[in-house]
Amino acid sequence: MRSQDMDHLQVLRDKIGLFREEIADIHELNQQFRRAIRNGAVAHVAHGRRQERLQAIQNELLQLASLGKGVVSREQTKEKRRSRLHPAKQKRAA
Repeated sequence: MRSQDMDHLQVLRDKIGLFREEIADIHELNQQFRRAIRNGAVAHVAHGRRQERLQAIQNELLQLASLGKGVVSREQTKEKRRSRLHPAKQKRAA
């Protein structure tokens, strides 16, 4: 794997790590919202915004997953080409 690929993977790992932290924070705030005896209009608006943010995170993760599928497909295609171009190397390696 190339250095550039590793950099991209690290960026994705970092982004997913930040999403996990944000989701945990939202989860805690939602738990507090549910435990409260009374929630005013401000609390309801904040709860709605947190739900919207969770949906946005989910959409971003779906986009990242589709990018990952493209990368995997590209790598698989490259590997298939290599094996067709160099069948003797494949036999020797086995």
